[in-house]
Amino acid sequence: MKRAAGLLTVLFLLLPALDTFAETGIKAEVDKASMTTDDHLTYKIIITSSEQNTLYPQLPAFKDFNVFSQAQSSSLTFDKQGIKNTSVFIYVLLPKNTGKLKIEPSQVKIKDKSYSTEAFEIEVAQGKAKAPPQKEGTTGQEQLPQYIL
Repeated sequence: MKRAAGLLTVLFLLLPALDTFAETGIKAEVDKASMTTDDHLTYKIIITSSEQNTLYPQLPAFKDFNVFSQAQSSSLTFDKQGIKNTSVFIYVLLPKNTGKLKIEPSQVKIKDKSYSTEAFEIEVAQGKAKAPPQKEGTTGQEQLPQYIL
């Protein structure tokens, strides 16, 4: 009987650690699977860990998209289970071409372990507006001017 009580106590003490570990990782989302060249796509990455420092993802090349804007937010919460750090990275993407465009996985390394998101395939049809020609020798990922309001 004492052995069973001891085992239950150990399981009870380990449960919060297992819960925190289960939440560690990276997830990506897109707001649509099909669009036109007139639309924009929102690509969101969510990293959850028990690390105190903000973790940054290793992004894919976005070879079929121009990065129009980006934003980041982080929250650090403390509770009886420990520290939970959630970082959210949002990218607004504009398609460069029509067809089936692919967004490769993003990755993050947490405590010597690598985590990856899924890849996404986005169907892009020609919109009503013609795409502006790209300057020769540009990648479409140049810095945009920043404005302070």
